[in-house]
Amino acid sequence: MSWVAVLEDKKLKEDTMKIVFPKGVSVLLIRKKENEIYAISNKCAHMACPMMGGYLDGYILQCPCHDWKFDIRTGVFVDAPEIKVPIYEWHIDKGSICIKME
Repeated sequence: MSWVAVLEDKKLKEDTMKIVFPKGVSVLLIRKKENEIYAISNKCAHMACPMMGGYLDGYILQCPCHDWKFDIRTGVFVDAPEIKVPIYEWHIDKGSICIKME
């Protein structure tokens, strides 16, 4: 496992989303507050539709293609908790957001 710097911390504003590609994996970064960031797969568990462009209501991200809803804190599909999308650990190092990749 390794930590990959993906984005300058100051480029992810509060209540925004950005796609990053650590090791070629499409990850959606979401900042709720200054020190509250979530890193979730940018591919919906249903048909791998990009989650970017989805509607974020609190901590629930609704996929823009088929309206599946996921908790950004856990990756769990709201209607069937046995279905999940990957989430990733993160930290800030020297002004960059880093994601832990396997």
